[in-house]
Amino acid sequence: MKRRPLPLPTVPEAFPAAFRTLLHDLLARGGRVRGRRVDPQRARRAALSQSGTFVGHRPYVRGDDPRRIDWAACARTGDLFVKLFEEEQRRTVTLVLDLSASLLVGTPPRALAARRLAAVVGGLALRHLDGVAVVAPGAGASSLVNFAGAGDVEALLHHLDGLPVADAAPAAALQLVLQRGMSSQLHWISDFAAPERFELPLAALRRRGASITGWLPSLPEDQEVPRLGYVRLRDPETGAEFGAVVDAALTAAMRRELELLRRRQDRLFAQSGCLLVRWPAPAEHEFQRGPWQEILTWCSR
Repeated sequence: MKRRPLPLPTVPEAFPAAFRTLLHDLLARGGRVRGRRVDPQRARRAALSQSGTFVGHRPYVRGDDPRRIDWAACARTGDLFVKLFEEEQRRTVTLVLDLSASLLVGTPPRALAARRLAAVVGGLALRHLDGVAVVAPGAGASSLVNFAGAGDVEALLHHLDGLPVADAAPAAALQLVLQRGMSSQLHWISDFAAPERFELPLAALRRRGASITGWLPSLPEDQEVPRLGYVRLRDPETGAEFGAVVDAALTAAMRRELELLRRRQDRLFAQSGCLLVRWPAPAEHEFQRGPWQEILTWCSR
């Protein structure tokens, strides 16, 4: 009789009230996130010109031309907004989120840190830039969704919270990014468990002028191996179980494999001319500002 597959591990609640309070504080006090680079001559023309088709507003940030402030909108809302015109190059960020089942490993699962990381990076883009595109290959109709403005932070959290577990090749992310239209600043969140699958997509994006930051939420399991003894392993997809003796030889082999994977990941990003950030993921209920400050630092570079 064929055994029924066991359910995959579940991801704890990603955005409880304590995290939302932390996120609000990070977005209010955090540094600016870099967006699309604007050609200096075009930027100068945009700053000096008030012509073009009006297409909307975005929140005022320090350094914006005061002549772009919409004082009528300020009077209505009490907040400062600048006008956007059709010829103005929008400053946007593309956020690529890996939904693979391999991110369900760890205690808590790496997927939890990935979603919270996406919320912080995406929230910074919404607050300080013109928008963010979330690319999540394998999520069906939710594989490519755009958000714009600080008012979309809650919608971003709702979207991230509803994303499924889905295995899709990194090449699918490349197709979605090209379909959406290139944004020169791209953040890719993954465990990069199979580095060779990312080589061609990263190279293709770099050739098109993208500046890419790879985010790898790191867990204790990335460095530690099981202690000597006996462990029972279970395949969550098939339900198959088997035991294994963890002796000194197996421990040494596992350490070598972890180090080899780390070197392959570092080599991938070095050869691609991209940045890889190994971000130490906080514990599930750790919501102090300190561990999250590194995200703000990297985003503002």
